[in-house]
Amino acid sequence: MAPEKQGLAPQAIALGLDAQGKIALLEAAAQLLKGCCGIDAEPAFRALYRRERAGSTAVGDGLAIPHARIPGIDAPVTLYLRTRLPMRFGAADGKPVAEFFVIVVPVGGAPETQLGLLREVAKRFSQPAFRALLAAAPSETDVAAVFAQWSERQDDQGEALQGIS
Repeated sequence: MAPEKQGLAPQAIALGLDAQGKIALLEAAAQLLKGCCGIDAEPAFRALYRRERAGSTAVGDGLAIPHARIPGIDAPVTLYLRTRLPMRFGAADGKPVAEFFVIVVPVGGAPETQLGLLREVAKRFSQPAFRALLAAAPSETDVAAVFAQWSERQDDQGEALQGIS
């Protein structure tokens, strides 16, 4: 099952975080989940922390995709966080991480939903043009616009390709 298009438009965005390390970053993400979506912060933090302890979610090139299954939600929720300074996050390429795309999905939901979102995020963030636009976006509103414009752009390309066949 493919992720819904709005799955990659973060429900909340936080820029310039002063998080010092993984625990502080995951706590900030849990608090943002609480603030934007009314999700209980403590179970969200525990689930994200448990997943991070199992293996780093840093995928390289300064990006990590913390993700977990949490109770109390009916649909996936995504966040985009950017720290003021990059931090060590256990990336295989050894590069510090400053961008975090957080994904939480319902406990008991289809595993394909989470895997589809992870694939789509990795695909989008592997595109240099998208990363450059995101890096140049100075505010939460600008970041949201980058995600929205890129989604529209991808939809337009998909329609153009369908017309070729």
